[in-house]
Amino acid sequence: MRRALVLAALLLLPERLAVAHTPGKLLASTPYEVRNPADSYALFGVFHTGAERFVVKLAHATRFAAPVEIFVPHVDELRRHRPAYAVVGPGLPAPSAAELAALPAPLPAGWGAEVELNQVTPRPVLFESIMRRFYWTSEPLAVVFPAGPSEIWVWSPAKTTGKFGLGFGVEEGGGYLAALDDWSLYAY
Repeated sequence: MRRALVLAALLLLPERLAVAHTPGKLLASTPYEVRNPADSYALFGVFHTGAERFVVKLAHATRFAAPVEIFVPHVDELRRHRPAYAVVGPGLPAPSAAELAALPAPLPAGWGAEVELNQVTPRPVLFESIMRRFYWTSEPLAVVFPAGPSEIWVWSPAKTTGKFGLGFGVEEGGGYLAALDDWSLYAY
């Protein structure tokens, strides 16, 4: 009953008053193109084989700082699932030898990378208040995106499978109703 009341209240609330991360679906077969890099995004995907690489493409007019984090649903079957990510682009620092070896693809000439291998122990837990879900998280890493093109790569270093989310950006601007389009990616 309580869920029905909450859902009814959300549906009756004008969407312009209830803003959240811009939701989206990541596919390994197609890069996700970010329309407004200043917005906050929550992009969800699934590793089916563990060998996929997901790519998010951004372009900033000027240097831009934003938090980035990766998370997976806090459920037993995903306990060992620790996707990694790297923000790559011109003007970013050169990764360490270990980070370079961990990347899922060679860096384009002249590009650097901020790499998050998601290996912190104990594993931090995030409570997402809009969808009311718990996730294991890499915790936000503040990244200074360069002016011009950059990408975020997501991969599974241990070749594990399962759902994941990538959160990044600053300005809350997406409407909560858009989350209903891909409800199966949010719910577990």
